[in-house]
Amino acid sequence: MPYFNYSSVTYQGQKKKGIMTASSSREVQNRLEERREYLIHCREKTTHLRFFSSFHKKYLEEICIHFKEMSQAGIPLLDILESIKRTSLSLQFKNIFEDIYFLVRNGSLLSEAMTYYPQIFNQVFIGIIKAAEATGKLTTAFEQLANLLNEQQKFRIKVIQSLRYPTLLLGMIFLLMNVLSIFVIPQLQVLITSLEGDLPLSTCILIHVSDKFPFILLSGGLWIGISGSLLFILSWLSQRIKTYCHKIILQIPFFGAFFKEIMLFHFFQVLTLLYQNNINIIESLETAKKIFNNLFLKQKITKIIEKIRRGCGLEKAFKEEEIFASYSVRMLEIGMQTGELGPCLHFITQHYRQTIEQKISKILTYLEPAALMIMGGIMFWIVSAVFVPLYQQLTVLDL
Repeated sequence: MPYFNYSSVTYQGQKKKGIMTASSSREVQNRLEERREYLIHCREKTTHLRFFSSFHKKYLEEICIHFKEMSQAGIPLLDILESIKRTSLSLQFKNIFEDIYFLVRNGSLLSEAMTYYPQIFNQVFIGIIKAAEATGKLTTAFEQLANLLNEQQKFRIKVIQSLRYPTLLLGMIFLLMNVLSIFVIPQLQVLITSLEGDLPLSTCILIHVSDKFPFILLSGGLWIGISGSLLFILSWLSQRIKTYCHKIILQIPFFGAFFKEIMLFHFFQVLTLLYQNNINIIESLETAKKIFNNLFLKQKITKIIEKIRRGCGLEKAFKEEEIFASYSVRMLEIGMQTGELGPCLHFITQHYRQTIEQKISKILTYLEPAALMIMGGIMFWIVSAVFVPLYQQLTVLDL
């Protein structure tokens, strides 16, 4: 069913714009007439909305909580959707839930109606709702989704706040080097070069770096820009090259492993939730792998799924791909032996969370003093390079 952008006017003359899911422009007109609005203009939309940002995740979390509370009170599904449509503070979500309400009222399942907005309700969200519809546990599903969105938001904020200070320090170092090289050192250079006698090595290096710094900065920027553009074009032309580039990113010392663990943490977080909603392990893996932006990791999960379908054990398939921590493989083995795979997946998720938090603490422990030492070293170098020849000159004058 296509999307339509529409402009309408009410009986009081107030103009409105919005987006509606409908089979034809005639259906858009009929639905607007039910709301006592006249259709002015309507055209089919060729692309989906793209605003699944953290800002809209917050709205989605509030909607999940709203749905859970009203469902616990025994309110029917259509009334819940009507309430969400009326109380939502976001205009986009008002339009979306108006369409969902219309589709459900005309016989569609809630999960089917949500598939028309893949940038809002991703495959994980829809998969959990679909499983809950089959088991009749929509209230529990929305509670779990609200908790998942809340945890992801808190984790994201924690990571950003933890890395804010080191990033600020590195930015200050870069800014300091630019200001000194462009504005301060050229002025001092005139004074230093006017002095008689041989200049110290630190002073010669400072003058050379000051002269070449704009060229170095420009060359570095051009090299990064050209290399990035070339890799982007090659990865766009070849999926194999793009996968290889994603593999190289994960092999960057320290930071590559850090990013990989963040992605695996989200993967196991989603996998745990899917499996706890009685979705079989293969379907859970198929859905959970879609959260990966890294094609190399996605390819690894695809291989694991193929091995499981051929009869290979879950823990053996994970172990053979060699991208998971030994603790994860061991917990999967325990889960398969005891029949308690759900709790074991939860323990794996917590393990990755703790590992990431420890690495963030380690980054802060080493990066803050290192940044301060770099700033202090730069200042000491500049001061010594300027004042040592001045001191030598004053000594000569005293003699």
